[in-house]
Amino acid sequence: MAVKVVTALQYSMTGVSAMAAIENLLAIAVFAGTKKLRIKYYTFVVNLALADLNYALFTMALHWSPGPSGVLEGFIVGAYTVSILTILAVAINRYLALSLMPPARYDSLITGYRLIGVCIIFWCLGPMYGLVIYNAVPGEVFFVVHFLGYPLAGVIVWVITALVYFLVFRKIKHYTPPLASAAGISANEERDQTRVQQTHRLLVMFVLILVVSFTTWVPAFVLNLCLFFNTYLWSDEIFLGLLWGSYLLYTLSTAINPLIYLWRLDGFREGFYAMFCRCVKKAEPNQIEADLTTNENTLAETGL
Repeated sequence: MAVKVVTALQYSMTGVSAMAAIENLLAIAVFAGTKKLRIKYYTFVVNLALADLNYALFTMALHWSPGPSGVLEGFIVGAYTVSILTILAVAINRYLALSLMPPARYDSLITGYRLIGVCIIFWCLGPMYGLVIYNAVPGEVFFVVHFLGYPLAGVIVWVITALVYFLVFRKIKHYTPPLASAAGISANEERDQTRVQQTHRLLVMFVLILVVSFTTWVPAFVLNLCLFFNTYLWSDEIFLGLLWGSYLLYTLSTAINPLIYLWRLDGFREGFYAMFCRCVKKAEPNQIEADLTTNENTLAETGL
């Protein structure tokens, strides 16, 4: 019976992974095909979609691979590592956007190419760690690192990420346009306010992603710790079924994230409708004015 449950969970993971792969492919296509979305402001969103896509593809390949799976498992861990680092990077980037003043200072330091460079570093570190830990270390080292060190490191990263998000929201709450009355400095208060509104909208979206990712990952984290402290659980069929269930739960998060983009990003939703439905939702007059301000002042000039 337990074997049948595990097999059913594997089929379920394959189905969820296939759905997640399609959704994230569509998300990447929308970001690439929509002109107003091809800006550095959305660099980390695209990187997260790319990480979820890779996670889904390698998960599908892993379950039905007839040969050794060390390489596939390494890429899966690598994709997951990239995703949690990307969520952290969004918080740090938004904190810098509100801390480096005047805004032109942030725009000169944090360029689109540098954000892409950060993403490339993530894609070097994540898969490298996964491939090394699954293919080039002794079994004893792998057991300690994978079932104890990596989960604890993940918790530390999640806590740091949540703390940075808290600091950014606090900064937004107490934010006032800097240097507005200083002599010789022309401050665009409307542009600064738009920057704050953009940061708030983007962070709300990533807080939702953070909550979904963390809550779906916690069961696997707890079960891995149980395996580390009690290796006899490897022979418990019920426990193995729970372990596969926890993996299925996290896989769901990669399918939920694109739905969050569609829900929270107006530009993404309009781009999706225009690309796949051939229809564009008409905006209200005040929304059009806000979009023009965003595109002409904030995005074109500051590249947020």
